[in-house]
Amino acid sequence: MADLEMKHLESFLAVAEEGSFTRAALRMNITQPPITLRVKELEAILKVSLFERTTRRVRLTSAGRVLLEKLRSTMQSLEAALEASKLAGQGIVGTLRVGYTGIASNSVLPKLLNMFGLLYPKIALDFLGPCTTGEVLLALLNQEIDIGLCFLPVEDKRLASRRLRATELMLALPNRHPLAQVKNIRIQDLAEEPFVTYPAKGGFHLRAAVDAECAHAGFRPRVVKEERWTQTLVCLVAGGMGISIVPGEPRTSGMVEGVTFRALRPSQNPLYHGIVWRKGDPSPYVANFLKVAHKAFRPRPE
Repeated sequence: MADLEMKHLESFLAVAEEGSFTRAALRMNITQPPITLRVKELEAILKVSLFERTTRRVRLTSAGRVLLEKLRSTMQSLEAALEASKLAGQGIVGTLRVGYTGIASNSVLPKLLNMFGLLYPKIALDFLGPCTTGEVLLALLNQEIDIGLCFLPVEDKRLASRRLRATELMLALPNRHPLAQVKNIRIQDLAEEPFVTYPAKGGFHLRAAVDAECAHAGFRPRVVKEERWTQTLVCLVAGGMGISIVPGEPRTSGMVEGVTFRALRPSQNPLYHGIVWRKGDPSPYVANFLKVAHKAFRPRPE
């Protein structure tokens, strides 16, 4: 079958459906001799007669009828495959893998998914998370995901990022804490306080942000308990185990009874929720997701 080409099958199909070499040539917009030659070559390759030829008509043999039946089904499958490939190349169908952190993604992921789903309903989304920012970035570098939603900035030069929205760090205090009644709290006032905060290991961007805030104020936080999740930290604060510095989002949730939130004064750097991807990634899915993110949040290049 090494000599079999698509032109042989297309010519056979045209003749079989038209019942005439002349009409098949008109249909394919070529002269009759090439079609006649292709059909003869196909019969030679298959070593069977596909048509009974008379001066008046062309009729399929039993071998020709079987080939026509199978070929129609095959051509339909081939057309479907080619169309699917075309749509995949345009990023219209397929799968996009998204990794996300907890707090960093809560405020951006629902909006992105809603808009992306409306614009690209045939794209399936696979999720990895919630993870730490470090875990998201590692998954990107290992090509386990295509898009990451996490805190910025990103230092690795192999990755590109955009800011989606900013958030502020807040001080979380038990309601009965003396400082809970103070509106303007200086970070320096927290030097002797017990902290419940994020783990120092494992790629927690928020822990680095907390340590940086305290370092700028001239002290290291006295950590008495580490936990991965902001919700858990807020519960520990409510239970009087210590104070915490967390993103501002939990104050709007329904799980903060017994906790007072205060803005940090002064706060050095705002936190940014962002989108991260591999530099030079040619994936149309990534390109389309970035377009949606731009529409949803009007991000600035990082």
